[in-house]
Amino acid sequence: MIEYLNFLHTTVRFDVADDAEGVFAPVRHFFRHLISKSGLHEPTFRIAVRSYDPDTDVDPEVWELPESVIRRSNAAEFNFDAHVVGEGGRKLYVNRGTLLDAPVDAAKDNTFLIRITEASTVQILDFVRDLVIRHEEDRGTVVLHASGLHRDGEAVIIAGAKGAGKTTTLLSALRRPGWKYFTGDKLFCTLEDGRIMVHPWRDYPYVGVGTIRGDARLEELVREGVDAAIDSYEPGHKILMDPDIFESWLGVEFSAEPQPLAALLLPEVKPGEPLTTWHLTEENERWAHLNKIVDRQVDTTFFTWQSHLVPDYAEFYRSLAKLRTALGSVDMVRLRGTLDIDPDAVLGRTAATNSSTTKAS
Repeated sequence: MIEYLNFLHTTVRFDVADDAEGVFAPVRHFFRHLISKSGLHEPTFRIAVRSYDPDTDVDPEVWELPESVIRRSNAAEFNFDAHVVGEGGRKLYVNRGTLLDAPVDAAKDNTFLIRITEASTVQILDFVRDLVIRHEEDRGTVVLHASGLHRDGEAVIIAGAKGAGKTTTLLSALRRPGWKYFTGDKLFCTLEDGRIMVHPWRDYPYVGVGTIRGDARLEELVREGVDAAIDSYEPGHKILMDPDIFESWLGVEFSAEPQPLAALLLPEVKPGEPLTTWHLTEENERWAHLNKIVDRQVDTTFFTWQSHLVPDYAEFYRSLAKLRTALGSVDMVRLRGTLDIDPDAVLGRTAATNSSTTKAS
């Protein structure tokens, strides 16, 4: 079966063999908002998908090679170690769950072969996302590391360091009337008619146990459909959630429709402290905060996985500079304290109903 994933400037062509249909089905289901029977562009990447038996599809000598660290993540499910074999302008990344046959340089050869098993799903989603990210960066698309919500045709995104309270802020804000889930991890930015448009990318939510236990229904969904051992974890432990379960709990299915960017929230959780907000008005400070959440290959935890595609970043930095001209239309707010957030109150759209104070930088 031939199918296409279309996103912005990128079209990925999947050639899925009959014997791989079953194990590819979860990948297709995850990307269902972007999958089509036709490509919007000439294929940027061509991926042949085949079934995989590591005992028959791999030369036994490969298993004698030392494993290399290909990818490391805070979520163990995204870690990837593999035996690496290079020959003839291509590289094989091999482990018991997945085999990837990749070109050394995707600018010269855009074909990939992936052999997959039921254990491959998360790895394939991650791999395809990184193909899209690096190609979009090469084309000048600016990628932000942020979560977000939307309402009335505008997006509000949330960013910060690990442990800052991004998920807490997101879930709190989503309890307010009308606000809907937008994205959990990555946003792709384009400049249209003088405004920053943000294009969401679906991901697997990585949610702390303490946050999950804060909602009885979410806790039950996780216990029944994700991890029955949730009661044994410390509050700081994080669980990778099935996105369908997460979105069903939120009561909204993910949509790939872009939205104009209205605001950026920068939380800092301080349990027990009253919520305090600062609206950032100084141009250099605002620009610095935006740059902190820009995703660049050099900042990622990947080591050898992406050697086939290294953006030259010329268009990327030109686009990033242009975003500064449109940043004036984006409200930027720092939040500190107990992160029970009413976005309307924080953004000054209605009278605040909590004990927050508001300052300007």
